[in-house]
Amino acid sequence: MKYSVIITAWKEPETIKKALNSILNPEWNALSGKGDFEVIVACPDEETWNAARNMAGEFNFKNIVWVKDPQKGKPTGLNMALAKAQGGFLVLTDGDVYMEKESTPLLIKHFEEPKVGGVTGRPVALGKKDTFMQFAAHFYADVAHHKRMVTMKKDVSGKSLKIVSKKPGFFVLSGYCFAMRKGLVDKVPADCLIEDAYISYVIHNKDYKLEYEPEAKVYVKYARDLKDWYAQKLRSVGGYEQLWKYDLIKPETKVRNFWKEMEYALWYPVTYVKNLREAFWAFLLYPTRLWLWIQIFWQQRIKKKSFADTWVRIESTK
Repeated sequence: MKYSVIITAWKEPETIKKALNSILNPEWNALSGKGDFEVIVACPDEETWNAARNMAGEFNFKNIVWVKDPQKGKPTGLNMALAKAQGGFLVLTDGDVYMEKESTPLLIKHFEEPKVGGVTGRPVALGKKDTFMQFAAHFYADVAHHKRMVTMKKDVSGKSLKIVSKKPGFFVLSGYCFAMRKGLVDKVPADCLIEDAYISYVIHNKDYKLEYEPEAKVYVKYARDLKDWYAQKLRSVGGYEQLWKYDLIKPETKVRNFWKEMEYALWYPVTYVKNLREAFWAFLLYPTRLWLWIQIFWQQRIKKKSFADTWVRIESTK
């Protein structure tokens, strides 16, 4: 079997239909008609599984497997799916996002080079930039795109290189859509908050290359209110502190902290905005992001709060 698609989900019976359509529909994925792949759905609820199975039936796709997640956290379900996967390459995504046409073939093609261990797609924010939260979603997704272009592509040029460093020469894979060689990472820690970053560092530390395929787009509904945004970011951004505990990050391979973000703070918002309303929203990004880092410092360095306590389900992204 050439590759396995692993979809992690929970209570997403509606959105997983669109996720599967982007994988199984031959008009969206040229590889879908070849039958040399499987789909593994890791979820705890029957509603999501039934929706996934019915969607597979619409395309007469029989090679779909349910991994019944015991609801002990995403890493547990992911580990069960990794153990079950038969493909030589693994494409990982979520049940509440969907991929652009031909994203899967674009990711898989990178593995023609033997030293490529992982390839990430490009998250794109859904919706228009007509509210502050929507503007912020597009802004941060585009910042991540720019950073990946600078650090993960060989032939990058432009004035921004005077401000943004290419070091350490890689950036983490996006958990919304990425692919990796099977066997490089068989398991992630059960308490891991950001499994995509964990997997990225493990692959990098094994001297395999991480690459970026910006045309492999994945469409994401980001948090719609500040409360959900802070809850989500406390887990994703704060989770990088946890990676030090696993002894994965070295001082020379840090890719995210307060000072790294300062590379973008002064110039990128100015070049990004298109009108006065967006300029005002860009200004609001500074206090919201500063407050996020204050919370991360307070909870993890002062209160010594458990990493597991920072996980909550974000309903506005569904």
